[in-house]
Parts: sequence; C-alpha cells; structure tokens
Amino acid sequence: MADPGAGEKLKVFISYSRRDSAAFADELMAGLEVAGFAPFLDRHDIAAGEDWEARLGGLIAQSDTVVFVISPEAIKSEQCTWEVDRTLELSKRLLPVIFKSVPDHDIPEKLRRLQFVSFDSGTGFARPLSQLAEALRVDLDWIREHTRLGDLARRWDARGRPESLLLRGDDLDAAKAWMAARKAAAPEITDAQRTFVRTSDEAETSRLGRERAQLRRSARLLWAVASLVLLWFGYVLWKDYDVARRELNVFTARATDALNDEQFDRAMRYALQVYPARGDLPWITPFSTELEGKLAGGALSTRLHRQLNGHSKPVKTAAFSGDGKLVVTASDDNTARIWDAESGREIAVLKGHTDNVLSAAFSGDGKRVATASRDSTARIWDAGGGTEIAVLKGHDGAIFSAAFSADDKRLVTMSDRTARIWDAESGNEIAVLKGHTDGMDSAAISGDGKLVVTASEDATARIWDAKSGREIAVLKNHDSALNNATFSADGKRVVTASRDSIARIWDTKTGKEITVLKGHAGPVSSAVFSGDGKLVMTASYDLTARIWDAESGNAVLVLKGHTGSVFTAVFSGDGKRVVTASADSTARIWDVESGNEVARLLARLAPKRGKSGDIGDILGLPWEGKQIAVLKGHTDKLHSATFSADGKRVVTASDDSTARVWDAGGGTEMAVLKGHDDMLGAAFSADDKRVVTASKDKTARIWDAESGNEIAVLKGHTDSVNSAAFSADDKRVVTASKDKTARIWDAGGGAELAVLEGHTAKVHRAAFSADGKRVVTASSDKTARIWDAENGTEIGALKGHDREVRSAAFSADGKLVVTAAVFDNVRIWNAESRKEIAVMKGHLVSSAAFSADGKRVATASWDGKARIWDAESGKEIAVLKGHNIIVYTAAFSGDSKRVVTASMDHTARIWDVTWATLMRDDALREGVCAEKLIGAAQEFTDGEMEDPVLRGIDKNDPIARNPCLRRGPLSLDYWTRLPGQLWRSTLRLAR
Repeated sequence: MADPGAGEKLKVFISYSRRDSAAFADELMAGLEVAGFAPFLDRHDIAAGEDWEARLGGLIAQSDTVVFVISPEAIKSEQCTWEVDRTLELSKRLLPVIFKSVPDHDIPEKLRRLQFVSFDSGTGFARPLSQLAEALRVDLDWIREHTRLGDLARRWDARGRPESLLLRGDDLDAAKAWMAARKAAAPEITDAQRTFVRTSDEAETSRLGRERAQLRRSARLLWAVASLVLLWFGYVLWKDYDVARRELNVFTARATDALNDEQFDRAMRYALQVYPARGDLPWITPFSTELEGKLAGGALSTRLHRQLNGHSKPVKTAAFSGDGKLVVTASDDNTARIWDAESGREIAVLKGHTDNVLSAAFSGDGKRVATASRDSTARIWDAGGGTEIAVLKGHDGAIFSAAFSADDKRLVTMSDRTARIWDAESGNEIAVLKGHTDGMDSAAISGDGKLVVTASEDATARIWDAKSGREIAVLKNHDSALNNATFSADGKRVVTASRDSIARIWDTKTGKEITVLKGHAGPVSSAVFSGDGKLVMTASYDLTARIWDAESGNAVLVLKGHTGSVFTAVFSGDGKRVVTASADSTARIWDVESGNEVARLLARLAPKRGKSGDIGDILGLPWEGKQIAVLKGHTDKLHSATFSADGKRVVTASDDSTARVWDAGGGTEMAVLKGHDDMLGAAFSADDKRVVTASKDKTARIWDAESGNEIAVLKGHTDSVNSAAFSADDKRVVTASKDKTARIWDAGGGAELAVLEGHTAKVHRAAFSADGKRVVTASSDKTARIWDAENGTEIGALKGHDREVRSAAFSADGKLVVTAAVFDNVRIWNAESRKEIAVMKGHLVSSAAFSADGKRVATASWDGKARIWDAESGKEIAVLKGHNIIVYTAAFSGDSKRVVTASMDHTARIWDVTWATLMRDDALREGVCAEKLIGAAQEFTDGEMEDPVLRGIDKNDPIARNPCLRRGPLSLDYWTRLPGQLWRSTLRLAR
C-alpha cells in the first residue's frame, strides 16, 4: 500500500485486550506498518511494574489516532475502558475495529455511535485492513497537527505557561488556520489547545506592538534625517507613479474613445503620450497591456499616409498631379499650395488671389495649376516655380471651380449661374453656359473635351456641348442643391454630389439615373470617379470620405480621421492613394490598398457622428486593416478555415459538401475534397500532409492534402460530426459530435481508441493540447470539459458560461484554455485549476483561439466581424470587418502574423494582423512613430490640445506636443532638452 502521505508517519496506538486479542493485535500492527503507518502496542512498550495509567496516558497523548479492538474481553476490561475514556478526553480520533463479535447492547454508547471496521465478516484480513487504512488517511495533516498542538499545549501548561513556549509568527498563523479548517467529523479541539493558541495570539500581538514601538523609537533617534530624506524621496516617487498611473488610465480611456470613433491617428497619439518612452525608468513607469493593445490596434487600423500642415484656414480642395508625385491644395487663407506627396514637404505657395481660394487642380501633364477664388478670378500657375501665368476675368461673382480639359487646351470655370470655357493658353473666353435657375457650384469637362457638366443649387446637373454651349441634358432627382458633378474617364457617366447626403451616377447619353450612393450622414461635398471608372470617391460634411463600387453602389471604404467637414476627396492617377481636404485646416493622403476584388478593398468603418455605430453597422462596411486575400469558390456558407502549420495553405469547410485547400498567399484554390455531405470542419495535420474533415453525414474523413484523395473514413458517431483535429504528433484524431460525445481515433488506420462521454448536449468542438495528453471539448450543455487523452476519463469541467459553449482551445503551452459561448462572452481559464482568469465582452461570439504565444485571442462573431483581444487584460485591440454576415471561425497562423476567418457569406478571408500580435514594447512604439505617424501626424492637433488632459503642454513647443519625441531620464535627449523645458516653464509662469 502507498505511504499515507509525505513527512512523518501517522502514529497509531492500538488498544486491545491481551486475554483474547494479542495475536490479532500483532497481525494488525504488522499490517499497519506495511500500509505506511507507525503503530505501537502497550504490551510491547510498557515496562513491568510501571504505573500503567501514567504510561498509557502518555502514549495516547503522543498518538495521532487510537484504534480500539472490540472483543468480549476488551469490553469487560477496566484498562481498555480507561483507554477509551482517556482518548475521548484528549479529543483524539478513535477508530473501533471488531475482532470478535459482541452484542450491541454490551458495547458502550461512546463506542457504539462510531463507525466500525469489521474483521469478523469472513472476508479475510486484507480487505478490512484496507478499509481501516483508508479511514486513517482521512484528514491526515489535520490529525497530525492536532497531536502536535496537544503536545505543545501540555508542555506549556506543565511548565507553568511561560511565554517562551508560545507559538509565534508563521507557526501561530498555521495553528489558527488549522483551527478554522476543522471538519465536522474531526476530533474536537481541546480547551487546552484553544487556550494555548489564544494566549499565543495575545502574546504575539503584544510582542509585535512592543517591537514596533522600539523600532519607531530607534528610527527616530538614530535615523531621523535619513528617514526624512528617504520619506520625501519615496513620497515623490510614489506620487509621481500614482499620477502616472492615473494618467495612464485617463489616456487609455481617451485612446479607446478615439478607436471607437475610428480616429486612429488620434488614438495612437493619446496612447503614446503615456506609453513607456525611450529612456524611461521601468520601476517608476506604469505599464498596461490594455494600453499596448490600444496602440497596436490604432497602428493596425490606420490608413493615414501623410498629413499636410501649413494652411492657416480651412482647406477647400486637394488634388494629385497625374503622376501622383504632387498634391495641390486650396484654402480660405487666400493661397494654394503644392506639396511633395511622398514626404509631405511644401514645395510652393501660390499667392495672388485676394479672397478665399475655392478650387485648385493640375493640368494633365502636371506642369500647370488652375485655381478659382471668391475674388471673381481664376488663375493659371506654373507648377514648378509657383509663378502666375494668367488671370481669367469675366465672372461677376465668386468662382467655385476651375478644371482643365483632358488635352489641357481648355479650362472650364463656374460662378453663380454661369459656367465659362476658356482657352488655357491665351486665357481668352470661348463660351458661356447659361440655363441654371440658381447658383452653380461646379463645372467639369469630359475627357474628350466635347462635353461640360455643371452642378447647381437648383438641385440639377446639366450637360452641355463644349463647343457651342448648347444644353444637352438635365439631370434631376436630387432633393437639394448640388455641390459638384464630374465625368467618368470615358465620358459615359456623370456622378453628382448633393446636400441631400446622396451621390448619384447618371448615363451621360440618356441623362437617366443609374445608381444611388447612400450612406453619408451629412451633405456630400464632392464626388469623382477613379481612373478606371469602377469606383467613386465622395467627401462629406460628416467628416468622412468614402469609396463606392460604381456598379453596385455599395460602400467599400470609409476614411475617417478629419475633425472638420471634408470638402474634396480624389484619387491619385494610379488609384493607390486618396487625398482629402478638410475644414480642420489639413489635407491628408491615404493609402488605398486593395484585396482581390473591388468590393473587398481594405477599409474603415462608417462615421459615428453623434450616436456611436449606426451607419457603419447598417451598411456592414469592410474593415480598416490589411486584408491579404479573399478565398472565393464555395457555393454555400463556410463553417471553418484554418492555416497549415507552415502558414502557406488554408483549408476551408463548407455546406456545399466540399473542403478546399487554398494558397494562403494569393488565395488560389489548390484542391477540392469531395465525398461528404455538408462539411462542418477541416484541419491540417501537423506535417501538413493530410487533412481531416468533419461532416453532417456522421463521419470524419482523412485526405491527402496534395492530391485530395480520401485516405480513411472514421465511423462511429451516431449524429453529425461538428469538428475534427489531429494531435500534434499526427497519430490521433479527435472528433466532436452532435451525439453528445467526442471520440479519439487512430489517424493511421481509423480505429476508434476512446469515447469521451459526459456532456449532456451536443459537442461542438474538440481539440488536443500541444503535448497530446489532454483534450478540451465545448458543448451546448454550457460547459467545456478537459479529458485525459490516454484513457478518456474526464479531468474537470469549466463552468461559468450562461449559454452553449461553441469553441474551446488550449494555449500552445497548455496552461490556458479559451472558450466561447454563443451570444455570451469569451473566457480564459487556468487549465490546471480550471479557474476563470479573464472575460472578454463585446460581441456575439461564435469561436475563439489563442495566438502562438498565448498573449492574443482571435474571436469570430455573429455580428459579421472578427476581433483581436489582449489575453491578459481581456480588452479589445482591433476589429476585422469585411464579411457581411456571420463569421463562424477565426484562427491564427502558426507565426501569429495572420488570421483566417470563415463566414456564412461563402468566403474565407486572410488578414495581416502583425501590428496587433507581434509588435510589442519598444518595437511597437518605434514602429508606430516610424511607419504610422509620420511628420505632422505625430503632433497633437490644435483641437486635441483643448482637451483638459493636454492643457499642461505648451502649444508652441513642437517637442512637447509630439508624443513620439518623449524621452526618459536614461536618455541623453532628456537631459539636453531639460534646460530649455525649464526655461519655457518659467516664462509661462511669469506670464
């Protein structure tokens, strides 16, 4: 038998009658010794002529448990009766065993109420001995401590209760904990023990009080000055840390709000303001993984490429040159400016207008710029040097726009109720276009130079013959004034922007409406086609710009970041970038990186003006991050998508009865696995050579990943198989089924190895731990369960969800489990203790999975989105938007750089999430400042400087308002800047 426990053996005193039980007592003693106990008998250990009461009393006192052997002679023995009384008097545990039967009425009441172990039942000696050993092992540690404390209490009392024998420190704490841990069936705690512990506690309290008083006196006498200095220094550090900690919480909240409003550059600035700077002292610099997640989320989501600062008033228009290398902006500060599109450097300032410049545009060859102004003139400028070439006069009022024809030979301008066509070389007027019943807002020439389109406050656009000035068509349907109208490159369509918050696309030839672009929450200030005519870009007073599919009218991209109305938004010549101009006095250049199709452009969500979230959520717009590929080919909803171990392939499972293997880089289909009915899951083996699939046809199947040939069919489940996965060594497969079981199979031959039974409802997911020793399952019975993968026995259940648990997975090190319950939260558990560690709230989750290092969690949701979370804080880092309906699964690649999602929209999507998963600590800070916040975008804007949390920063100090330039005392920059900062602070105080 096993030893009863580590440490000293349990001391068992055997009380018996020598007249009829001596041989049995010897046998019992030998058996207990073999079982790992320390039994002893009075017959062996008491000397002849000794005072037996004193001797036996001492032996009983030293024992942990007394075993009383019931026999006819023992019941009659005065000595045995005394031993029982003494045992109960000392509150020792008493275990009676029956050696020879005795009538119940002859057994004393004090023994009769106890549980007996019978050695006279005819079952032999071994079985009752085992029962007795098990009884002795109950509460071993507590029983031993009872004996120890009893001995200490008697010694203390016998020696006159000196303070030196009392308990102290940890020993006293352990004794009090022992008293509190007593179970109902355990021996009583004696009065002597209680008095001993209570007196020890009182003495300890008194002693500690005296010691503290003495220490205080000594400190005051010997270390007065040093203590004051240290106290002051410690207080300063503590206050500094406390203030920094509170600032961290405030700025984290600000960053969260900015992310929710999709002001990603602002979120990064707020996060950087309290993020550990280069040279900070780590022990006095607070840090939180939540803040790190906000910074990473902003970096992952932002699309801002450059911010152009220089104008002192609202910027009304911005446009690229044909080659995309330059940008021209027009502003209410009476100037236009030319910028380097890559660096954001100002190249030239076009000065000459005497009132607001309302429009600016390059000629096709990029050598000239045309501007329009409220001063009733249009001007042509040399784009190289910024010198004025010509002034076009003729309009009686403000000129709202000026644009070159495609061949750069003519220029069209618009003012009040007329438009005029000019010779771009001589500046002579060619034609005047009249017909609108209210003021005009824009005019544009078609690419072939034959047509002009004008937009007016009379709620119409009109198409004109550019040569004769004859009106050809009137475009009606808007409910309010039009702000602009432009042709597509081929001249076959016109797009109009209106104050009714709608843009419309028209057929140039017939004048009929083709498509309506709805989604803006404010007037649409401009609308233009992309070079290939497939997209339309709109700008709006709702602070956003949007890109639309010109054919379907669906919004595919929203650019949010401006803090004022967006007046214009246009594409670069190659369509890869967009430039916007805003009332916030900035122009911004945005990267427009696309996926595999027009409708899958990487995008940000719609504006959340006023009440958060409605427009974007209604439209189901794509996500702001970098989508790498869309895997299209399935003809029904997808249930799962997972990477191969090397990250080069993805396998998907669909209700179209196929699984498909894809190239993860380009999104091309590599193999189709056919044979099942509706498929519910698919996964690669660890060596990527095989795929296992799960199906509603009650089977799982193993396939060759290269050829797509079926290798084995796993039969045994009596209902749909919901998931299947290989063990890390590829020798086993675990499946989860609607039949309430999970099963483990031999991956080689397909033989069933174990059935995991215990769930009371269907099992949705089953997965091995990395070492293959455990399996975790998720079930509709609202629990996840952990199992021994070798024998199939249940180890424990994870309980806490209020709804059915749809997914469960181990972290790579096997220490954590993440679970997701439908319409409930995601929870992270300690796999060993099965205690809940973190809860992630925010969406209607359908699955959850860890990144390779266990620090991030990817979730899929019924709201059509996937999310990345910080596993430690449980806070959201980024939202992956692109699917337009339920996302069933989200899984990381092995290197955690990508996430693959599977959706009911018949597609799987691959996302680059490097910023959210791998960029940490100093690398994250430096990467954001080097790649995401560039140039002027690093500085807090004037509007942000009005935030109370930033009011202590000097607006005129470009270093102070730039969080990327923050430095700590371990940095040389900190000390070189310090004198200047102190001087500026002194000057501010003096004012």
